[in-house]
Amino acid sequence: MTQQGRRFYKARDGLDRNEVHDGYVIYDNVKAQVIFLNPTAAAVFELCDGGADLDDIAEAMRDAFDLPQPPLADVAACLKSLQEQGLVDICPQSSSEA
Repeated sequence: MTQQGRRFYKARDGLDRNEVHDGYVIYDNVKAQVIFLNPTAAAVFELCDGGADLDDIAEAMRDAFDLPQPPLADVAACLKSLQEQGLVDICPQSSSEA
């Protein structure tokens, strides 16, 4: 995929992240909402640094969990959920290049 067609994911600013033994507890200061992420969702969330797209995140998850292939569908579903919860935004280009 060309650089122009890629969608990069970035964790939203203003979130308080607290690591717990079975994932993350995130407090959204704007919505005054607490959200729990399981360990897998927390790992995907951490990779949303503005410089990674779906393929990059799926590759990192494959490596982290020693999977035979990148879990593209699972990561896409997780990213969609993170977006719906207002935790992750889509950037049109890598924020590391902007």
